[in-house]
Amino acid sequence: MRKKGYNPKPLTQFIAIIALTISIFLVVDFGRRAAANYRSQREAERLTQEIEAAYRYKDKLLARRTYAASDLYVEEVARNELKWAKSGEVVFVVMPIFEPAHPNSPPLSHQTQVSTPTNTLPQDAWWQLFFGRQQPIHFAAAPPQ
Repeated sequence: MRKKGYNPKPLTQFIAIIALTISIFLVVDFGRRAAANYRSQREAERLTQEIEAAYRYKDKLLARRTYAASDLYVEEVARNELKWAKSGEVVFVVMPIFEPAHPNSPPLSHQTQVSTPTNTLPQDAWWQLFFGRQQPIHFAAAPPQ
């Protein structure tokens, strides 16, 4: 038996609308939280990689500092950059061979001779020192000037 005036349909519809609204709100909120979580995880991975790169760079700098404090580094800089030698060593520097500016002019004294270098490359000077006036074959180097 039903009472007159009582209709359960509008109440059910009202509850369904409220449940649907709440569920839509929860789904949207869940989506926002999932997207924020994904972004924060990506940022954490990026920062982890950046930290690892910084540690590798730090290790490289520490190794370089250790090497720069060693006697081997000091010797390398003294020999290569400062052109120094150890006591008791003899340093040889190969200079280009000079010819008179005019082929028929007699050679002047070494200090006053006006001349032009025949070889501009160090390997040419070595070649000429050991093998005479023959020119070496240049494979990868620039041609002599």
